[in-house]
This record gives sequence, C-alpha cells and structure tokens, in this order.
Amino acid sequence: MDISQIRHGIVCFTFDDARYKEWLPLIPMFEKYDARMTFFFDKEITSEAIDAMKELQRHHHAIGLHTLRHTDAPEVFAERGGDAYLAEEILPQLDACRNAALAIRNFAYPNNRNTPESDAFLSEKCGFIRFRARMTTPYEKGNWIADYDCAFYPLDKIADTHTLAGPGIGAYYGSTQENLDGALERAANENRMIVFFSHGISMTPGLVDVSTEMLERTLQKACALDMTIASFDDLP
Repeated sequence: MDISQIRHGIVCFTFDDARYKEWLPLIPMFEKYDARMTFFFDKEITSEAIDAMKELQRHHHAIGLHTLRHTDAPEVFAERGGDAYLAEEILPQLDACRNAALAIRNFAYPNNRNTPESDAFLSEKCGFIRFRARMTTPYEKGNWIADYDCAFYPLDKIADTHTLAGPGIGAYYGSTQENLDGALERAANENRMIVFFSHGISMTPGLVDVSTEMLERTLQKACALDMTIASFDDLP
C-alpha cells in the first residue's frame, strides 16, 4: 500500500473468535466492495480452521491469532510472566499454523486488554507485527465515535504504529448506522485511519456480533466516501 496515494482515509474491519463459518460465505460481499478484512482465530487451530485461514488468505484477507482460551494477558503477565502466557495461550496455535506453512503476523488481545510490556514481549517472541488492543481513551458504548481522537490514526504514523485500536460495532456496542457513518466521515475528511472490531456476522447476530445488514451498509458508506478498506496485512 502506498500511503501517499490515499486521499480519503482508511478503514480496517477486524473480527474475532474464529467465526469462520459465518465469515466465509460473505467473501463475495467483501469482494463486491473491494474490502480486505482481518480475521482473528481463538481456540484450537484445527485442520478445518487451517482450511478457513487459507481460504481467507486466498481472497486477500489477513488472519491472526486470538489465544487458545481467550485469557486476558495483563493478569497472566503480572502473576506468572510472559513465558507462561506464551506457552498456554499462543504457542499451541502458532505451532499449528507454522506446521501448515501459515505465517502469522497479527494478534488480537482477548477483551482488547494489553500492556506495552506484553506488546514488546509477544513481538519479540512470536514475530507479531500488528496488535489489536484497547483505545487509550476507553470507548463508552453508544457514544459518538467521531469525538474520540484516539480512534483516528494519521496515515504518516501508521508504519510506526504497531498496536491499533478502535470501537466495537454491533448491538452490544450501542452502534447505530448514523454513528458509524459519522466516524467514517471524520476519517475520510481528515484522511486518517479508523479500526473497527466485532465477532460474528449474520442476519441474526449474537450479542457481540454485527448484522450482515449493518456491515454492508457501513461498507457502502466507506465506498461512497472513496475510503480504502484495508486489512492489517495491507498496512505499511
């Protein structure tokens, strides 16, 4: 990606919890909007999960890990150290991916909970380049996203910004289409990047998921604003 050529901002959509049975059928919709997404896998990396990862990559989407048991990092790091967290939560996943010749560059923290120490440790030990974590100013559900300066990244800083954060989208996060559209408008008007996260995507979404309708309307809005819809792997 040539950042210097972007004039109307970037939006990154990220999805957690290995909900690939909902993600894979939506590949044609992503292609319709030239949208490259980022998908994070928790739980055991089975052969079925590996197949899903490879299928997503074939369609130019990014993949990453989200831990084996969805355990928060700060507590384990504080109580037993980074090596314990690495051994219990990440290495079983990472080894399965390596055995399948999958290079993993991205990591999403469970509940977006991280520390600078955990970022540095996991970057060194695992080779992760990009992390998804919490916003520096905690986002209160239902608030106007465009008011949160920390949710918008200057494009010339992205190459040196390895931990990215943004609000959740879906009913649990108090999303309205007007709020999401307003966030995209600020990113486009200021030529900045915003990152969203959710989990499953369906017509009948669960508590922390986003509806297919809301996601498609948000993609339509991004395209109408001439934004770039990029995966973490696309970023410089």
